[in-house]
Amino acid sequence: LEAIPVVDEIGRLVGRITIDDIVDVIKEEAEKDYQLAAGISQDVEADDSIWELTRARLPWLFLGLLGGIGAAAIMGGFEELISDHAILFFFTPLIAAMAGNVGVQSSAIIVQGLANDDLKGSISNRLVKEMLLATLNGFILAVVLLLFTWFWQGNLPAALAISISLVAVIIVAGIIGTFIPLFLNQRGIDPALATGPFITTSNDIFGILIYFWIAKIILGI
Repeated sequence: LEAIPVVDEIGRLVGRITIDDIVDVIKEEAEKDYQLAAGISQDVEADDSIWELTRARLPWLFLGLLGGIGAAAIMGGFEELISDHAILFFFTPLIAAMAGNVGVQSSAIIVQGLANDDLKGSISNRLVKEMLLATLNGFILAVVLLLFTWFWQGNLPAALAISISLVAVIIVAGIIGTFIPLFLNQRGIDPALATGPFITTSNDIFGILIYFWIAKIILGI
């Protein structure tokens, strides 16, 4: 149908909804979700004032700042470990980036499924599936990282610590990226929020904590 009628409570015609009206709503919602995923909390346009753009962007930038402070504090707690094994410091950006990327990938798939009403089965089944997928991806990437680190530094224990940490970080990031949008959706909050800085920052912090914790256990510090 190109248009549908709108009637009042006694059936009188009071207007119509055209396909153009529906497309406008779809476009508006898509733009809103895109901005949420980019860390913009309000509906803004490129020609809005600097103050309006700042109000829309600053809250999530502040969240990122807090996340960075938290990550720095975590690393400070492993100062002795980093001092004795400087190679761990070199791979910190990689661990944080992989955690953020995996989390965004997982949450993006879930958000898309929620939007299209394609998600089937329970939350637990979805979490198990994502955990298995993350395990497979993590194992493949960890093997590559293990070989590279071993040949580069010739330090097998450190290479094992970094590689095992990568697998654990990817698994946790996949679970978080799956759970958070499902949780937000059940709470009536737009799950597109989970694909932005929120999921990236949380996974960065958890990733760094898991990374140094596992490295400390393996390297015996």
